[in-house]
Amino acid sequence: MLALGVSTPLLAQSAAQASASAAQASASSGQDIVVTAEKRTATVQTAPLSITALSGKQLQAQGITGLEDIVRTVPGISMRTNGPGQTEIEIRGLASSGGSAPTVGYYLDETPLSPPAASLNGKVVLSPDLYDLNRVEVLRGPQGTLYGSGSMGGTVKLVTNAPELNTFGGSVDLAGSGTAGGGVNGAANAALNIPLVKDVVALRLVASETYNSGWIDRVVGGANFPLETDPTIGELNIPVCPGAASCVRGNVLGASVVKRYRNVNWNQTTSGRASLLIQPSAGFSINLTGVIQGIRAGGYNTYDQNPGTTAHYQPADLAEPFSDSFKMVSAVVKYQLPTIDLTSSTSYFTKREIQTLDTTEQFQVYFNLPFFPANTNIEYDTSRQFSTELRAASRTSSPFQWVGGVFYSSMVSHYIAVNESPSVAPLSTGGAAANPTGIIFDSDNPYKIRQFAAFGEASYKITPALKFTAGVRYFNFKTDASFHENGLVTGSGNAQYTDIAVSGAADGFDPKFNLSYIPNKDLTVYATLSKGFRPGGVNFPAPVSYCGVQPYTYNPDSVWNYEAGEKARLFGGAVTINADIYYLKWQGVQQSVVPACAYVYTVNAGSAQAYGPEIELTAKLSPNFTFTFNGSQTTSRLTAVPAGLGLSVGQPTLNIPSYTINSAIEYHADLAGDYRLVARLSGGAVGRTYDINYYTTRLPAYQIGNARVSVTNGGKTFAVFANNFTNTHAQLGINNSIGAYPTAALTRVTSNQPATFGVEISARY
Repeated sequence: MLALGVSTPLLAQSAAQASASAAQASASSGQDIVVTAEKRTATVQTAPLSITALSGKQLQAQGITGLEDIVRTVPGISMRTNGPGQTEIEIRGLASSGGSAPTVGYYLDETPLSPPAASLNGKVVLSPDLYDLNRVEVLRGPQGTLYGSGSMGGTVKLVTNAPELNTFGGSVDLAGSGTAGGGVNGAANAALNIPLVKDVVALRLVASETYNSGWIDRVVGGANFPLETDPTIGELNIPVCPGAASCVRGNVLGASVVKRYRNVNWNQTTSGRASLLIQPSAGFSINLTGVIQGIRAGGYNTYDQNPGTTAHYQPADLAEPFSDSFKMVSAVVKYQLPTIDLTSSTSYFTKREIQTLDTTEQFQVYFNLPFFPANTNIEYDTSRQFSTELRAASRTSSPFQWVGGVFYSSMVSHYIAVNESPSVAPLSTGGAAANPTGIIFDSDNPYKIRQFAAFGEASYKITPALKFTAGVRYFNFKTDASFHENGLVTGSGNAQYTDIAVSGAADGFDPKFNLSYIPNKDLTVYATLSKGFRPGGVNFPAPVSYCGVQPYTYNPDSVWNYEAGEKARLFGGAVTINADIYYLKWQGVQQSVVPACAYVYTVNAGSAQAYGPEIELTAKLSPNFTFTFNGSQTTSRLTAVPAGLGLSVGQPTLNIPSYTINSAIEYHADLAGDYRLVARLSGGAVGRTYDINYYTTRLPAYQIGNARVSVTNGGKTFAVFANNFTNTHAQLGINNSIGAYPTAALTRVTSNQPATFGVEISARY
């Protein structure tokens, strides 16, 4: 409102200036972007729901290259990340750190990208390069009717550019930069569109390569490396505090340094996409798409909270590499009947993730074992999913409109953990002969999820301006999981397997009701009542007996959403204000808890509520200056909890910032000849969050600023940029990669990339 008040005198310009400014403002803010959030086309400004869309041109102009950049640009959305391929996102206060399914649906075109059921690195299956995207749509609030499982907080859709039948063209983009305290980074992207048969067949190829140098060191200590101690006893390297509650870390800075590895959290992403469009007639098309992506990283984006330097300290020389591979094929068929649009979408993807964790300190304390070197936890997470959807939608100008369909998916997720050290073989039940390789804890866990759904949504225009929409989705889930565990700390005490099988099922209905009023193109008012859901799951059994009996399963959770909002254009369109306020009632909350034995598992933690306002504002201050602002304030707390879990009423839900604010000022100017200058200064602030290691910890608020200046001539652009120019070291989360073995002594903090300065050159033809 302050920005609007300041800008009002500037907006009292001539009608001609206002009209021209309004067109530019809409293009800059993305209000006129065509979206398909309701399974039919509309614009952001006329869709009666809380939605933000960023076009491909906006992504490039703002220097947005990754999923984390989108999170910092859109109100009401937050993330928990440990780097590329290790991210989960939350919308409107619905944390997803607990459970096996996300609270936000995630789509690439028509394909739902369900994450592995046992993933310990976040619940987003793909951290894509955003080059050559048509747009990104972020839908806030439950989308259970049209998008189903995992969309109870909202949905993120990545929409790629389809092949163009009659245009031969392409683009190239090159970028280089340097990071403070790190090294040199680089990125190369290219796209090519090839018409193969005029008006009938076209091929689009996209390739990307990105390398980030890293900024966190790995420091290997000497023989005097001080591990956890019980402060009441003071003995080193002896497991005097099993359960990890009383342990404190020694002075690792005082240990001798055997080796220092610089910038170990480097990462490299290589991706390719090919789309073949076949359109034999105007009303019939087939789009075949293949996607491949590989991520390699030398380590995690985490440093040790104690001592707090940007490094990870180790008693043994254990690297922590990470790799992720993703492959997908999909087919989308569209056919137009005289009054009905038919769409069929079928896809299949595979994903394989391998991570290596240094668990020397965690195992020493957690399993009550003597200190032993060279203990690593290697995790293999492989998944594959087949999904298909068939839907029909009306395509008439009648006041009555409808869409409906059926959906099926089958996900197989296979999680394997390997923890072995020959030095502990003699401690096994029956001696070294019974466990010659020194298996501490090996686990093999296949997990299957099958779901079926039928959905429908219909709307009727009571008057030309007033429309009522109602919809419902029936869902049916079945899960089957098996646990095969062996090793020193299991019931067998050696290499003999312990086998457990668990299954579960759930079904139900998710309704939606919406009333919208759109008297003209400059005003949309709406109110929504909707429900979202998330399937239940299973917990891995604790590997040690003193954890006691833990629940193998947890139930589905669900949320009711009450929302009212408006979208308005003022001053001839020079100012756009989109705002909403919501209240969420969350039942059966799936949340992570840490019992006294420190083995993390998921429970249904009672009920919670989340509420707050969201706003997006764009103001054309003058023909050259555009101001944008968006923000949200979120209150998300438990309202009722079961006894015996260590939870309390009023406790904040995990990983949800109390507020997010993003603003930017852009300057546009025509230079000599056909050159055009665009300068952009942006800043964001994220409020405090809570995360869990052994204890729930409050993470402080932070602010990040970016700057970018570009000069364009025709299809060529040269840009310079400064990301995080204030060199903010934010605490994004804690112990995202530790998995199920937290201790009070060792907390690892996920950090963002320090100040990065670079140049970018792009060309389109």
